[in-house]
Amino acid sequence: MAIKKGCVTPMAIQVAMNLPDDFEEQIKRDMYSTALEAFKATAKKHPFAEYMQRKDAADYLGISTGKLDQLTRQGLPTIIIDTFKLYRKASLDQWMLDHQI
Repeated sequence: MAIKKGCVTPMAIQVAMNLPDDFEEQIKRDMYSTALEAFKATAKKHPFAEYMQRKDAADYLGISTGKLDQLTRQGLPTIIIDTFKLYRKASLDQWMLDHQI
C-alpha cells in the first residue's frame, strides 16, 4: 500500500472490554468533570460583560463593528444613554436566535 507524504489515513480500532458497572460510572463522572472544567476554562478566556460597548459586542458576535452598526439600524436591540450605546449580551443572543434560519 502506497502512502502519500503528508497524508494520514485514520484507522478505526475497536476494543471490546467488560468493565464493572461502578468502574464504568466512575469513568463517566471523570469525563463529565473534565469536560466541565474545559468549558469553564474556555469561558474564562472569553469573558464578556452583561452589557457591552460596541467593539466588545462586535467581537462577541464575531462580526465587524460596521456590520454591528448595520444590524443596529435593522433593529438589533441597543441601549442608548445620551450618545452612548450599550448592547446587552442576552439581547444579542436572542436576536441571533430570532434570525436563525
